[in-house]
Amino acid sequence: MSEIEELLETRRNFYAFLSRMYVEAPARELAADLVNGKFQFQELKSFDINTELFEGFRLLNEFMEKSKGKDIDVLYNDLVGEYTLLFVGPFRPPVEPYEAWWVSGRRLGEPLVAVKQAYRKAGIAKSREYTDLEDHIGFELKFMLYLCEEELAATTPERLKECLKLQREFLDEHILNWVPIFCDALYTYEIADFFKGIAKLTKGFIMLDDAVVSDLLESAR
Repeated sequence: MSEIEELLETRRNFYAFLSRMYVEAPARELAADLVNGKFQFQELKSFDINTELFEGFRLLNEFMEKSKGKDIDVLYNDLVGEYTLLFVGPFRPPVEPYEAWWVSGRRLGEPLVAVKQAYRKAGIAKSREYTDLEDHIGFELKFMLYLCEEELAATTPERLKECLKLQREFLDEHILNWVPIFCDALYTYEIADFFKGIAKLTKGFIMLDDAVVSDLLESAR
């Protein structure tokens, strides 16, 4: 595997992990891994770790240490409860996971339309099985994951560059405009425990990937 392929694969795996953390409530398998000390992160050997990422890794490792030996079902219910209170309700989520909310102060509207246009430009549409809005953080991270997978499957330099350009545009026009401040709000919210680490990890990786995508585009010229 070439250095570029390894870089693309690492990015793909990290986006897969992060999108899973937001698209749906944590799985029981995650609780089991935490209890058994088997929760592992994607290694970032080829990257310069920033302070946000470092803190995210530290917080999640600390959470895992505190979780060792706990009853799996108790921890699972705690994780699901935390996710639900933060992002679902029963009333308006205290930390809105939608781009439109952070850009315009309300759900729906022009920001959501712009996100949908970005997806159409890349040739994708939301599955009927996914009932949430397209500007949900989990869906936006999943879009970046999709483009990472397309890069790895690219058979020509032109296709690789096209995918990188789409990622550069999506970072500039969407993710960088709201995900960092969303992560700051998530980190400081009092009921966040497990998701404090996820918030730091998300912000740190987005900041890192901002530079990585630009470097990849430069080398693809």
